[in-house]
Amino acid sequence: MLYGAECWAVTQHAEEILATTQRRMERLMVGATLLDRKSNEWLRGVTKVKDVVEEARKRKARWAWNIARMDNDRWAKIITEWCPRYKKRPLGRPRTRWRDSITKKLKTQRWLAKARRESKQYWIDTLGAPYVTYRKANK
Repeated sequence: MLYGAECWAVTQHAEEILATTQRRMERLMVGATLLDRKSNEWLRGVTKVKDVVEEARKRKARWAWNIARMDNDRWAKIITEWCPRYKKRPLGRPRTRWRDSITKKLKTQRWLAKARRESKQYWIDTLGAPYVTYRKANK
C-alpha cells in the first residue's frame, strides 16, 4: 500500500482516502462490518497495524533527509532542485508539489539547508508528526 510513498505529493484528500482504505482493510481482516459499530481505536488495537498516513509521512521525511545529504551531482538531488525556466504557468491554482508539505511544515523554503544541520531522527520526528488542521463544524 505504501510502495513509492517517498515520492508522493500527498494532499489532505489523498491522506483521507488512504486512512479510509486502511480502516476498510482492517475491518476485513477482523471480520467486522460498519454495522458492528467498532471504533477505529478498537480496530487498531486488534490488528496492531501501523497507521498508513503516518508511515508515509515518515518515509517521505527520511527520503527528504537523504536528498539533502546527497552530493550535488546525484540525479535525485538535481531533479528535486530543478525549476523549469521558460515555461508559461497554467491558469488556476498550482498543483501540490512534492516539497510543498515539507516547506509548509517547516515554514521555510530552505529545507535542504535545515535538513543538513539536523539529525536524521529529529528530522523524521519533526516531519512525520501529523499536521494540525482545523475544520469548520458542519451545521
